[in-house]
Amino acid sequence: MRFTSTTSLTSRNVRRVAVVFNDDSVAATSDQNDGDEDAEPPSPPKDVADADVADVAACIHGVLKRAGHEVVLLSVKDSLTPLIDSLRALRIERVFNLVESIGGESRREAEVPRLLDELRIPYTGNSAGILRLAQAKDMAKRLLEFHGVPVPRGYAVVDARELTCPEARGLVYPLFVKPARTDASIGIDRTSVVCDRAQLDARLTYLSRHLEGPFVVEEYLPGREINVAIFADPYRGQLVPTEVDFSGYPADYPPIVTYDCKWVPGSPEYVARSLPATERLTPAELHAVRWAARAAFLTLGGTSYGRVDLRFDANGVPRVIDVNPNNDLNPEAGMAIAAASVGMSHDSLINALLDGATVEARHVPAPHHAARPRSVGHAAAAY
Repeated sequence: MRFTSTTSLTSRNVRRVAVVFNDDSVAATSDQNDGDEDAEPPSPPKDVADADVADVAACIHGVLKRAGHEVVLLSVKDSLTPLIDSLRALRIERVFNLVESIGGESRREAEVPRLLDELRIPYTGNSAGILRLAQAKDMAKRLLEFHGVPVPRGYAVVDARELTCPEARGLVYPLFVKPARTDASIGIDRTSVVCDRAQLDARLTYLSRHLEGPFVVEEYLPGREINVAIFADPYRGQLVPTEVDFSGYPADYPPIVTYDCKWVPGSPEYVARSLPATERLTPAELHAVRWAARAAFLTLGGTSYGRVDLRFDANGVPRVIDVNPNNDLNPEAGMAIAAASVGMSHDSLINALLDGATVEARHVPAPHHAARPRSVGHAAAAY
């Protein structure tokens, strides 16, 4: 099915809109990995990350101006007080929320939607609840598994000393090891796939030395990696898959999305790209990835746009590996690629997301039944 959207604006639906984004210039920069194998895993290059979020905000500002809205750009540094003052002084009616961190801390991402709920200003994107939960990958994984959403078999440990024998838990090598409380693929590289206990111990020792736990240890899924874009919402909106193409990787590199894949131009992994996948999947595969993505998103409390990442296991079952309720809206990013594959322009996508802006009354987990023995939904509050 192809999706087209035209927006006819009149004076009655012109809105005063603030495009709000994070400016992390106040945050201290972290040292980057200079080649020392035992160096701390690097954070995303600050200048690249700052430029990207500012560019996306400027792009969306332009889209909404073309649609006839009164639009301002507002940045958030390390305090929300200036934002509150600006929203009130400008009598903002809707917020296009692009904030991913405050003061350089991604764990503060949820503060903006919580504030906007208190101010009763409709905003794009998801509520504070799913933003917090999605940042705790270990808890999100447990919740999805409890409600029957297919995820890789695995468990979480605080550090290497807590590790129990994976075989005793029924896990089969190779395994995949990742930090549970970081984003942007921090802590993920080609050695994140381990083939025996010695490699597992070494990887956990390295991560626990430099990053705060817990860490997720799970079975490595050897199949294709699919990202399902959800827009404008998971109820009546589109669920459109793209596939991560790893064909340019060196033969001895595992086909996984690493830190270098996202942030280091010129690295062997930087050649990965997203391709429209609707025609690359069989009807059964397409149904399975859409079902799993929607179930996962609703289970965690998603009500707006987002992205769910899946990989196929050895038996051809797509399993959820991550849920991103605040993904990149760059016109060259996966969400825009997915939208274009069903005939929706980036301008139409952005306007559709603004049309869906709401407040807390609708930002709640939806009852959703998986048509399987277990139901999905309403459990996010337990965590």
